[in-house]
Amino acid sequence: MLPGAFGRLTAEVQSHLKSAGRVGRWARGGLIFHPEDPAETAHLLLRGAARLYRLGAGAREVTLDVHLPGELLGVSALRPGTCYGMYAEAMDDTETLMLGQDALARLHRTHPAAALALTEQLTAQTRSVQARLSGLVFLEVSQRLALALLALAEREGEWDGETLALKERISHQDLAYVVGSTRETITKLLGDFRARGLLDLGYRRVVLTDRAGLERAAREPLR
Repeated sequence: MLPGAFGRLTAEVQSHLKSAGRVGRWARGGLIFHPEDPAETAHLLLRGAARLYRLGAGAREVTLDVHLPGELLGVSALRPGTCYGMYAEAMDDTETLMLGQDALARLHRTHPAAALALTEQLTAQTRSVQARLSGLVFLEVSQRLALALLALAEREGEWDGETLALKERISHQDLAYVVGSTRETITKLLGDFRARGLLDLGYRRVVLTDRAGLERAAREPLR
């Protein structure tokens, strides 16, 4: 079954969608596309995670967004004659369903449900970008980190009371990309969260130990 909005399509339409593209695979740190690459292919994330970024002054990497399974990369491929304009980097072992412009056009003509799912997913991602920008402007880093951990927990499954061990390995740098901060700041904040009993830490492993406390930390900056 395909992830995200595409998983709600019928088995027949999902089968057509899969056969219309091909699967690409990248190891952690691999580049899915470069800024100058012609935007001829859209990527539906099947597994792993991907980071979109650009290079700023002094070759500083500026993270624009982080995408998870079910989300789309390279949506500029829907407009012929453009380049991607950014880097897409695999944050873990990652698979995507690669859909070229011709395949997308055929799907629009022959499977309106697939086109509707595409529109639904793009709309959800637009809202996510707006929420991320609002968070960068109006929320402290500690609040954004608490929200990111709660969002990961929601994706991981059910809480055992107030405790949840995140199944997916995640590094401090990965969290920094997600919340728009630096690894050093995230490491300090995670230490503060642990001291307050909100979580426990291992190597690329996080155990959330106080859901209500994290929800409070998302509403109010740490003091």
